[in-house]
Amino acid sequence: MGVDKKIKLIAMYFPQLHAIPENDGWWGAGFTDWVNVRKARPQFEGHNQPRIPLDNHYYDQSQMETLRWQVDLAKSHGVYGFCHYHYWFDGKQLLETPTNLMLQNKELDLPFCLSWANETWSRRWDASDYHVLIKQTHPAEKSRWKLHFDYLLKAWSDDRAIKVDGKPVFVIYRPQHISHIDDMLDYWRELAVGAGLNGLYFLVQKNWEFPRRDYLKGFDAIFQFQPFEAMYSPFFENSPIKHRQLAKLFHLLPESVQSLGRAVYAKLNQRLEHWDYDEVWNQMIQIHNDPELTTYPGVFVDWDNTARYGNRARVFKDASPERFEPWFARLVDSMEKRNLPENFMFLNAWNEWAEGAYLEPDEKNGYGYLQAIERQLVQKQTGTEPIIER
Repeated sequence: MGVDKKIKLIAMYFPQLHAIPENDGWWGAGFTDWVNVRKARPQFEGHNQPRIPLDNHYYDQSQMETLRWQVDLAKSHGVYGFCHYHYWFDGKQLLETPTNLMLQNKELDLPFCLSWANETWSRRWDASDYHVLIKQTHPAEKSRWKLHFDYLLKAWSDDRAIKVDGKPVFVIYRPQHISHIDDMLDYWRELAVGAGLNGLYFLVQKNWEFPRRDYLKGFDAIFQFQPFEAMYSPFFENSPIKHRQLAKLFHLLPESVQSLGRAVYAKLNQRLEHWDYDEVWNQMIQIHNDPELTTYPGVFVDWDNTARYGNRARVFKDASPERFEPWFARLVDSMEKRNLPENFMFLNAWNEWAEGAYLEPDEKNGYGYLQAIERQLVQKQTGTEPIIER
């Protein structure tokens, strides 16, 4: 049986847009990311802030009608599936309602996987970088691994689970933070086979080069989390991006030193950081594979995190559907050369509104990004006409 050549765009799905008691306590009653999105202000003339959902659709992800709308919108424009961020703090979950609604309602017939965003939460949005809200720990105990596995098995056993070679996909954001990660992954694979699965397919969500590779040996693949992998990777040839030599040295430092360096830089940097859209996309379309792991390409439409960081934001000020589509078309055309077990692309993101990374329609661009994706992934591959929203 041959490999399915259809390109499958998987959009990262952010579950922050519903209220939870913890956020009420940390940020105020009823807080969701919409609070930051609404209060954003332009930082320069012509700056596209605040970002406003089309028809002021500030939805609530704890409501089934929201998930139905999102699933229908994604399916009708050629998005293959969602990758839900999964927040697990040694047995405590946060923001799990949209994922649980997905698991409980089979009529939401969109393929999905999970990405464990295994980081400590701190008050970085208001520049208090060292105020920890909830700490991420990774105890190297089989009983703790089993507790996590028992929840994940619900997603991995679902008929809609995204798979490679019959194995459910699971993504980990910061593998370097997990003690004895190879033992944990082996244990989970053993439990999965015992539960009747064909195994598990583990992916790393790669932002930049790793200082060590020993914690990657239990993984099957990586995906390039864009635009960061292109912005900060030191290994693109002929790159015009600034500070490339510094990046080559920085990636060799221990992870703890890198993390401290990023925190210090974020604290000291009190100005907007502008990035060139075409320059970064030019890096992204190059085929730059990991030497040992299957490498899936990443996609982004825009990035502007002014809603969170104000005058310290990173901004692509010239992003638009018209600039996005030709680059995306070139990435689509490159997939034939990549020889992947599944033609996955991972898109950042479906609904990261506070970071300006979203496919959902807004007041400025309408359905422009979604229609561009549909033209490249539906019309180009099937010859059908795209849907035109009015």
